[in-house]
Amino acid sequence: MAKPTLLFVLAAAILWNTAILFAQEQAPAPSFKEGDTWQFNISRKGQIFGSTNYFEGMYELSVTQGVVKLYDINSGQKNEIPIKPDGPSQGLLRLIGKADQYQRPYLKFPLSVGQKWTYQYEGRFPGSKFYSRRSAEVNVVGIEQVTTPAGNFKTYKLIWSETWPITVSKGHQEHGGNTFTYFYSPETRSVVRSSNVAVNSPGTVETELIKFMPGN
Repeated sequence: MAKPTLLFVLAAAILWNTAILFAQEQAPAPSFKEGDTWQFNISRKGQIFGSTNYFEGMYELSVTQGVVKLYDINSGQKNEIPIKPDGPSQGLLRLIGKADQYQRPYLKFPLSVGQKWTYQYEGRFPGSKFYSRRSAEVNVVGIEQVTTPAGNFKTYKLIWSETWPITVSKGHQEHGGNTFTYFYSPETRSVVRSSNVAVNSPGTVETELIKFMPGN
């Protein structure tokens, strides 16, 4: 009986020490190089509220002369897409931490397991003229191995939940919301996979890193 008990204790000790090491690990803020290039595939499954405000298909982000450029590569040709301060292009920039991190901090470096932050911002639904106050919370919940067409990566798993009030009728409000689950890889200096599920919506928006080409 003593031997199985000893093995159990040793296994528990290894798991505990591994958990401590993971908790102590940190992902530093990325340093981008000239020519760094990422290709992502974005797909929608089911019906998404305001889905026309999302990109879908294959897109490329590339660092050129210190500036991030965005390209549509769905037609087999690279067509540059203008990056606007308030638009779906910001969703792609967030994948490498280059969106407006002050208004909506999608990533907060250094990343570590157990890290949590909250914030509020003004947002609006596609086609609406009115902004609503949104509350968000981001949690770094663990470290996972994730495989995509770009390779196998050790990643930090983050869950971002946001809610906002919706006026259903006079004197009555409900709440809408989104939940983003995404995986950040220090190796690619980007999110390698993400999934967005909206409250009261049967569909999801999924993003996956297809290729990463480091620059010089």
